[in-house]
Order: sequence, then C-alpha cells, then structure tokens
Amino acid sequence: MSDAIRLIVPYVQGGGSDQRARLVARHLATVLGEPVEVVNRTGAIVGHTAIAQAAPDGRTLGQISGEVGMMHWTPGLTTLTPADYTPLAVPFVEAAAVIVRQDAPWATLAEFVEHCRTHGIRGSGGPHFGVWKFALAGLLDRLGVDLARLDWVETYSGEQGLAKVLDGHAEVAPITLTDARGPLQAGQARALANLDTRRHARFADVPTAREALAVDWAVGHWRGIVAPAGLPPEITRHYVQALQQVAADSAFQEAARASSFTLDWRFGDDFARYMDEDDAMFGRVIRALGPRAGSASSLH
Repeated sequence: MSDAIRLIVPYVQGGGSDQRARLVARHLATVLGEPVEVVNRTGAIVGHTAIAQAAPDGRTLGQISGEVGMMHWTPGLTTLTPADYTPLAVPFVEAAAVIVRQDAPWATLAEFVEHCRTHGIRGSGGPHFGVWKFALAGLLDRLGVDLARLDWVETYSGEQGLAKVLDGHAEVAPITLTDARGPLQAGQARALANLDTRRHARFADVPTAREALAVDWAVGHWRGIVAPAGLPPEITRHYVQALQQVAADSAFQEAARASSFTLDWRFGDDFARYMDEDDAMFGRVIRALGPRAGSASSLH
C-alpha cells in the first residue's frame, strides 16, 4: 500500500505496542477514509529514529512510547527527546506490574522483595534503558534493595520478557497486567502487585504497591501517536481532530475494553506537556540511580 499513510511502530509485530497501534490505525483509517499501514521498525532507537527522521508531510506517523523520555538520559545511546516529534494524541497509559511464574516461591510482594535483598533477582521485559526495567529498579531502590542484585535479560518487548520468565530464564517481568493477561488467565503466571495508584479494573484482586508494602511507587507507560517535528499546523489540527473522533467512537472503546487496554486520552499540547513531565521524572530517577541504573543496551 504505497499510497497509504504509514504508522511506524518501534516494536515487534504482535507485541503490546503493535496491538494497540493496529487498533488505532484501523479506526483512524475509517475516520480519514484512506488506508493507514502499520510498519514495524523493531528496536526502540531504530524505530523512534525512523519516525523522527521522516518527512513532516503528514504521510508518516508513529506510535512512540515513554521510552523516548528515558533513552537520552543514558550517555551515548541517543539524542532523541520529545522535541523531535509533533504530539497528536496519547490513547494508552498503563502501569507496570510485578509478574512471576505461577509456581514462584513468593506469595506476596513483601516475600519477593525480601528475596531480592538476600539473593538477588533476574528480571526481563525490554531493553536495559526501557520502562519495565526502571519500573522494577525504582521500586526496589525505594525499598532499599541494592540494585547490584538486579540482573536483567534484554528482550525487544515486555511479552518476550514474560516468555523468559515462563521458560525459566528470568524470574520476574515487570510489564502491564494487560500484556500479561494470557498467561495470567491461563494460570501460568501470577501478579504480586500493580505499580499504579489504584487497582486495575480487570484484575481487581491484584494489590497496588502501596497496599502491599506501603510504598508510593507508580509507573505509567504511555503509547502515543505522533508525527515528525515540524508538521504544519493545519495538518496537525487535521490529525488531532481525526484522533478525537477515534476516541469518541464506541466501537473503538469497546475493542479497547475487550483487550483490557486502559484508555487515558490526551491531545496536542496536553500530550506535549505530559511527555515533558514524564521525561523530567525519568531524568530525575535515572540521575538519582546513577551507575545503578544499569548498562547501555545491545538492542537498538
């Protein structure tokens, strides 16, 4: 579909980001009356760079993630920041959770944390510079666990990290409850805590970190629709209005609910402020962790 609008996704086909992008693309195409083709450019830096370097002519969009506010804080990794994009809308904001195998020896988050203090832990779900590692690292750091005890198995997606847990190559995947829903519902995995300010509507039996350990640590991972920086204002308005129609579409809302996706829409300037706040927050976390934040990634 060479004449289609491209929607670049910096993650693997079939993963959580890809699923969300394809849902948006399908409904956006209906609103616009022309095809929107999802193009997977796997690798957070590779994909985010491809979006930023595309011509700002309205024919290339991208679904970026909160990792754009983390990657540039790791020296030598990338110079990409939120300023490299024209923000259109962020539909999805979802929290990390502490996911382990069903037969893991920890019944509670407290037991898991005590194990980390004395034995260390191997986590997985995305690259070293990704949100899932920092979600877990930040929680453990808040609880006084030496982050030298956190080993990390890199993958291209959270779902791949959970697969590492299920096959015994890692012990915890701090990904969203939604992206772990298959193994959770099949009885292959358990969630010890949801790293949010409230319980998940579809997984209401999973406590928050505050409920489990009286620690305030909530990490929301967003996925948003953008264009390259420099998109003309009239084209920006056109897409923002189209995405507002997608947000109001009951069929889109029902499809998102059926997949357990959490919708928390922000548009245009509101999305820009949200990105900047998220970028500043992770900058503070990563600077505070210093060398404990971990090494550079081999997954670009």
